Amino acid sequence: MNGAGKFLQLLNRFECVVAVTALFVSAGALLSDIFAREFFQVGLFGSFRVAVYATAISALVGFCVCVSSGSHLRISFLDKAAPERYRPLVIRIGHLMSFAICVYFAYWAVFYVRQTAGLGETDPSLGIHVWPFQAVMAWMFISAAVRYLAYFIFPDLAAPEQEIPQ
Repeated sequence: MNGAGKFLQLLNRFECVVAVTALFVSAGALLSDIFAREFFQVGLFGSFRVAVYATAISALVGFCVCVSSGSHLRISFLDKAAPERYRPLVIRIGHLMSFAICVYFAYWAVFYVRQTAGLGETDPSLGIHVWPFQAVMAWMFISAAVRYLAYFIFPDLAAPEQEIPQ
């Protein structure tokens, strides 16, 4: 495995840890609120908002995990349009197009996050800045773009696509 493959493997492990940790934080926040309501007859302030942010982080990073494992959704109605011998080329072109789409959305995500940070927007109930949470959206597109570019350059790194049972 080349350096790009090792890098993508480490990136995937990191993102899996982040996604799972965020899910645990979300579950912990919700369970803490339930216990507080049951034992103290009052909810835990901010627990729902923390759960929402953690779930959003997990979902956004989960996109990267799906791209890495080949289980992401994609448009497939043109799969049979090209002869079978051109299939590897079509797949590589698809990776390049996916790279371009992710770079486009990454640009706008970074623009959005910078704008939010510049305005100093905060969460109304928790009083914390929201741009660090929004930055995960930019990370998602940048990470996916890096993967798709690597898959275009090194096609063997791409995981085989998961088939959806019909």
